[in-house]
Amino acid sequence: MYQISEDVKKKVYETFERNEQMVEDDVHIIKTWMKTQAHLPEIMGDAHIRNFLNLNKYSIEKTKGKIDMYYTIRSVIPELFELSNPKLDNVKNVFNTSYMFTFPKPLNDVHRVYFSKQKLPNSLNSTELSNVWLAIFEVRLHEDFMVDDYIIVDLEHYSLSDIKRVTPMIVTKFLAVYKKVYALRLKKIVFVNCPPYISILIAILKAVMKPKIFERVEFHQDTGALKNFIPEEDFPSDYGGKGPSLEDYNGMMLKKLSEYQNRFDELDKLRVNESLRPEKLDNDEILGFYGSFKKINLD
Repeated sequence: MYQISEDVKKKVYETFERNEQMVEDDVHIIKTWMKTQAHLPEIMGDAHIRNFLNLNKYSIEKTKGKIDMYYTIRSVIPELFELSNPKLDNVKNVFNTSYMFTFPKPLNDVHRVYFSKQKLPNSLNSTELSNVWLAIFEVRLHEDFMVDDYIIVDLEHYSLSDIKRVTPMIVTKFLAVYKKVYALRLKKIVFVNCPPYISILIAILKAVMKPKIFERVEFHQDTGALKNFIPEEDFPSDYGGKGPSLEDYNGMMLKKLSEYQNRFDELDKLRVNESLRPEKLDNDEILGFYGSFKKINLD
């Protein structure tokens, strides 16, 4: 599902003064380090490590920290991970009530584009939606060459009730995982078909995002901006494009998740042994709360 150009990989390596052999050497360093960390539940696979190295600009120390957090966070914010197994009814429900996928072809050969849209009003469950986002992240660690992301959300069927279900706490937790674990580089979040009550969502995002991140958020009343962020050949037929339908993309994404059923079953059991950790963990530091939720006016 993830089309990656070898030329793009080469250019990214060159940006960080790396080549294929140097990356393999870095992978070996990380695996050797993991064998000394008694609290970690497994030795991570090479593909995962390459992606973590890439996301952390080939800093060995930063990569070590993110890999540690990849396992640790499952106990710190369990509600975002315990229900992300694709065999569970809540995951199937997300695909029944919403469109949730990444486009196969990267934008400009390098940027991964996510898409989300509710099928019907009053059907949003923001925690379940986050579960699926994180399940997709897991698959990308296996198959993708992770650089940065565009996130597109079509709010056509978001009711006022749906908007209010996007709580400051769930957004904060999701962003904490996005940054503290995956170190994903967010290029832009694009909301289209914004309803009049979009001000509620704007207030939440302003409260929990750092200003430089909030500057990357766009709000549009129609879908005209989509052509700037979706590869032409993948443009969904639902919007007049020549690509597959949203339903087809949904089916491809669910099928891809199901191909990794064994991995998700493993993840359900993998937990860090905190009694063997060299230094005590600071949960507040992990979450990195930003702003004061009490100041948000949702009226």
